[in-house]
This record gives sequence, C-alpha cells and structure tokens, in this order.
Amino acid sequence: MYEFAIVVLLGIAAVKLVDTIAERTGLGSLHTALTIGTGIVVAWALDFSLFAQWDVAVRSDALAYVGTGLMIAAAGYAAPYALERVQELTTRRTTTQVPKAA
Repeated sequence: MYEFAIVVLLGIAAVKLVDTIAERTGLGSLHTALTIGTGIVVAWALDFSLFAQWDVAVRSDALAYVGTGLMIAAAGYAAPYALERVQELTTRRTTTQVPKAA
C-alpha cells in the first residue's frame, strides 16, 4: 500500500518539475517525453523498483526501473484528474432560488 502512495507522490512531483522546466525553457512540445524520462531517472536515482518491492521477477534491473518510471509518470498525469473527480463528488451543490420581486 505504501508503494502506491510513493508512486503517486513521485509522479506528482515529476509532472510539476517538468511543468516548471517546460514553462521556463519553452520545451512544451516535449512535455510527455520529459515526464517519462524524469520518472525513469527518479526511479533509478532512488533505487526504487515496484517489481523488487512486490517480489516480481523481471529480466533485468534496468527494465524494472523503466517500468517503475512509466508508472510514476502515468500516476503523475492521472492524479490531478482523479482528485478533481473526487472533489466534484464530495462537493454539495446547492442552488438557491432568489424570489422575484413583485
């Protein structure tokens, strides 16, 4: 369960880091590639592999980092949409009718 939280938080951090870099340098067209690359580099730098955490056999450590990096990038993209949907579901919408003056 903690692994899922780690992936989501690293994903949000990776997406925001790439947003900041793309905003300052004008690399908006490479946003997705930079996010995936950032996810892979973060997984490698932290020596964090979901496959190793879950005792899943992978052909090589490099593929485990690439797979984890892809999951980090995907979680970073999906998290804002999921949180927005939760907010819509939890916010009570009240419509008040203003009485018309006679």
